[in-house]
Amino acid sequence: MERNLTTSAVVLRSRRWGDLHRMVTLASEDLGIIDALAYGARKGKLAGRIDLFIVGVFFLYHNPVRGDYTIVDVEPVVVSEGIRADLRQLYIASFMAELVLKMHGGDSQALFKLVSQAFTLMDAQATGTADTILIQFIWRLIDICGLAPDLVACPICEKPYGTEEMLSFNTAMHAPCCAACADVDVVNNEMALGPGARRYLSHTADLKFEEAVGVSLSLTATERIRLYMLRYASIIAGGGLKSLGGSLL
Repeated sequence: MERNLTTSAVVLRSRRWGDLHRMVTLASEDLGIIDALAYGARKGKLAGRIDLFIVGVFFLYHNPVRGDYTIVDVEPVVVSEGIRADLRQLYIASFMAELVLKMHGGDSQALFKLVSQAFTLMDAQATGTADTILIQFIWRLIDICGLAPDLVACPICEKPYGTEEMLSFNTAMHAPCCAACADVDVVNNEMALGPGARRYLSHTADLKFEEAVGVSLSLTATERIRLYMLRYASIIAGGGLKSLGGSLL
């Protein structure tokens, strides 16, 4: 691998490294999820260029012996000030970043495209789209990780779903299923997926991200699907998502 690299990437995490440096976790279009050290980032030319959720072009130095990366320079494309200035947007973006790091799988180009599109739309602070951005982000990340569910037939018994059938969930399969194959409480079922929500998810699956976010939902439907997708994300991530502890999600 070449020593000097240029890649489009998104900052998912940044933590202090010594007195003056930062260790930055990037979702790179070409390299996947990587850690890169930013020397003197707190006061040097990289200050303000490696903040959380920034989307940009990163110039890296790769040490082939140690296998590590150093950030040489950054050309920000989306600075994400709008995300960091809004507490709820910040919570949502933090959850997205944590989920990506927890899942740590899928095609790097598709993952970068999804994360960068989500942060770009959130940074623009389009009115009323934060929840649908969150819904579509989780839905598409599940697909990128190879866990997209079948919304036409039960993945266990293979019985086709009825048009108005209420789906349940099988945690072992990490997927919706019919009530007969569920391993959750079907009476007090927090993972119930109604026919309207199923039609919405099926319809938006083939749309571009921006188009899917723009599909109209009632406030009640948005809230139900948002809570469903957050629970879905927690299940497939194996739990332990710290950002889910925030009431603003």
